[in-house]
Amino acid sequence: NFSSIVAAVEQGRIVYDNIKKFVNYLLSANAVEVGIIVGALLIGLPLPLLPLQILWLNLMTDSWPALALAVDAPSDNVMGRKPRDPKEHIITGLKQHILITTLVGVVLVLGVFMLEYETGQDLSVVRTIALTTLILFEILRAYNCKSSKPFQNLFSNKWLHVAAVVSIGMHLVLLYTPLSIAFKVVPLTGGEWLQSIGMAVACFIVLEFSKLFVKNHREA
Repeated sequence: NFSSIVAAVEQGRIVYDNIKKFVNYLLSANAVEVGIIVGALLIGLPLPLLPLQILWLNLMTDSWPALALAVDAPSDNVMGRKPRDPKEHIITGLKQHILITTLVGVVLVLGVFMLEYETGQDLSVVRTIALTTLILFEILRAYNCKSSKPFQNLFSNKWLHVAAVVSIGMHLVLLYTPLSIAFKVVPLTGGEWLQSIGMAVACFIVLEFSKLFVKNHREA
């Protein structure tokens, strides 16, 4: 049945696209984390994140948002593209996106960390701000990965919205309950939250506009 063949091809393309979104998100997010630690060591700063805080970051960002991307809605032109080259690698077309994200994320978090650290803030406060900023940045990064075109299909995945709410909710529980003692974090003030949110949103916008300058071999 020809219609069954067409449906199978469509589903195959959707699955392949979502795998690329998943890989794009995880590689870029983890590259940012590595870059932050290495950058801090090279500059001579204290560790921006402690090991347990890194584990918490990965739980908040590498789990729910990444899984939500795996069931993302198809792009409008999923059946309008030419067949892909069978020799194409899974990260073909993603390297520039990953590189730009890594640079933006490292500059963001290390910049926030240095700014707060040099003002004489307690190190636990500085690390909490850096951790929160990075969590917000990586959650918004998941929305960046939904399309290769700027500001498209941002709200088409209800599971990604749920994942974002769950991750932020769990982080609030961590900051404002006795769990904070074990993770060596502290409650943030309203101003500190506004700073973290503002920086993360600004980087999200920068990454969206960067899509205009990155040539993508396949539109998704």
